[in-house]
Amino acid sequence: MASAIKLYFIIFINVSVIVIVVHIPFLGLGPYCDGCPPHFCDDDPAIVHGYCCGCARFFDVLPVRCAATLRCPPNTYDLCEDYEYMMHCCCN
Repeated sequence: MASAIKLYFIIFINVSVIVIVVHIPFLGLGPYCDGCPPHFCDDDPAIVHGYCCGCARFFDVLPVRCAATLRCPPNTYDLCEDYEYMMHCCCN
């Protein structure tokens, strides 16, 4: 019985960690908001690059034009985190 409770506890911790890491804005889960830059979202580099480099969700529709000369970073993890932060906290 004790091993079953321990196994359940470990599974619960692993599921909790996954939920915290994943950003699901329409369920109210997302990054912690602690301030926004003093400019508009449509000219923010994180928004423009994130939208054009594949960080946008399928339901994001923004008035952003992706230039043919725009270069995306090879690793978009940080860019997508910045994009998600701006979309969740600053560009409502």
